[in-house]
Amino acid sequence: LRLDGQIHYGEVIYFTRLANLGADDEWQYTNVAVLELFSPPDEELLELSSGTVVSCIQLDEIIVTDVKNIASVVAMIPHKPTLPSGVTEDRFFMLEKPGLDISTLGVRDDGHEEDQEDLGDVNVE
Repeated sequence: LRLDGQIHYGEVIYFTRLANLGADDEWQYTNVAVLELFSPPDEELLELSSGTVVSCIQLDEIIVTDVKNIASVVAMIPHKPTLPSGVTEDRFFMLEKPGLDISTLGVRDDGHEEDQEDLGDVNVE
């Protein structure tokens, strides 16, 4: 999410359209997203991981923004790291481009049985 020239992370709660009566008495619509924001990444963890672990806290801050401000879709995965400061807390780390391959985790693909491990009598359908 790009706001004021900076990147922010947020979870979309829902999308909607706002109607405005324009100067010419015509209805104009703006597509918006309602988001719950995450904190900026932990700087020390980000530096120690060479920029690979973007770890944030989910905030109780809700915003409404134009959908055009959404720069990318990422996954925010829950984790409980021990930070370099010694604090252990519930956080979320950012995963870019998880792709559709995660939608089939744990699902057996019968089209390639020779590549699959024998699951015995387990019914996966």
